[in-house]
Amino acid sequence: MSSSRPRLILHIGTHKTGTSALQAALDGARDVLRQHGVLYPDTRRPPWPELPKHCSVYHAAASGSPALQAREREALLAEFDASGAHTLLISEEGLSEPDPRVAEFFAPLSARFEIEVLCFLRRQDLFVEALFNQFVREAARRESRPILTFARAPATRERLNYRALLGRWAALPARVRALDFDGPAVRGPGLMAAFETALGLPPLGLPDRRANPSPDMRLALLLNRMNRLRVPYELAPLLQAARALAQTGLPPVRHLLGGDERRRMLAEFEDCNRRLAAEFGVEFGGELPPHEPACALEDLDAGFTLQLLGGLSRERSASAAEATA
Repeated sequence: MSSSRPRLILHIGTHKTGTSALQAALDGARDVLRQHGVLYPDTRRPPWPELPKHCSVYHAAASGSPALQAREREALLAEFDASGAHTLLISEEGLSEPDPRVAEFFAPLSARFEIEVLCFLRRQDLFVEALFNQFVREAARRESRPILTFARAPATRERLNYRALLGRWAALPARVRALDFDGPAVRGPGLMAAFETALGLPPLGLPDRRANPSPDMRLALLLNRMNRLRVPYELAPLLQAARALAQTGLPPVRHLLGGDERRRMLAEFEDCNRRLAAEFGVEFGGELPPHEPACALEDLDAGFTLQLLGGLSRERSASAAEATA
């Protein structure tokens, strides 16, 4: 590929690898990026114009509508041509969805741009747990299946074939870079510095803050059960009560799969991960969570739940007292 063409950088996620923090930082650094010739395009287009990521790009790519896709590409190109930039940077974790149409959306741009893809990955067992924790909280999903049912579902398993995911992008053609989100290349310098280094960007001074940290898994189990029973609830107060409970020093629960399921999953993806390492340079560590029980945690923790509800009750009582004072 000729180096004289402008760059099209696609940060495709995956979910739960600091994407919200990166997107918020990039959105806030638009002027700095422009000074370095990098355009982070307008994110204020439907369907979710309030989010600092390129939802409109993913929406068009996954729509299957040639007309909508053409309009989205035209909007991106018009903004890029008007900017005078030499690099177009798009970020949307939906681009890592296992849907061939997503990568195909960018194929018409390969004649004009040097396409580069950056993807952060987590080892499959860790990713499934983080994704479960996220999906039980998303209003559009409200995941209600038990963790093992969720983890074993074909749609979930398809997300875990990272070699197939990256292969679709490499076939565009695109230059693909992938990093282990939990590995030293990211944990050492920090997410923002690893992002800049991987893409050959200058130091931009992006804030390295977590924007969407996962709450205690015991809260995820509680929300999962309420979703299953179709119990209505307000998410924000529950999250706030869980954060307050964590500040009391209560040791958090971070894992649900159980040792037996975790080992089965890692064995299933052993060959996939071997090929991933050979073709894309990503090699996951082999450490397992210490003192993990053999079976998955699927039952509610009564003590945690009672403490959470007690804290929620005290918070609401305090708010009511302030309102009447």
